[in-house]
Amino acid sequence: MLMDRTIFTMDLSVEATSAYILICSFVEGGAPANVESLGPSWNGPREALSSALIELRSRGIIEEILDERLVRRYLPNPADFWRPAGELQGAGG
Repeated sequence: MLMDRTIFTMDLSVEATSAYILICSFVEGGAPANVESLGPSWNGPREALSSALIELRSRGIIEEILDERLVRRYLPNPADFWRPAGELQGAGG
């Protein structure tokens, strides 16, 4: 999966857009995208990464799954799953 450039039209925070790009980079490289693996590549406080992940999940841009070790991993969703700002999670989807 390649990064979907639609991300730049979603009116996200800079941090959420950066987190999406970082997640895509990890996934495309075959590496797991979780808070522990993303942290060293994140240029900001861990709280900003956590907030960005929450923003991305709330908009349907990423999916959070538990891996076999029960660690939260993040996977990008296709743009068809993405919701505009203000739309409730789970509505119409």
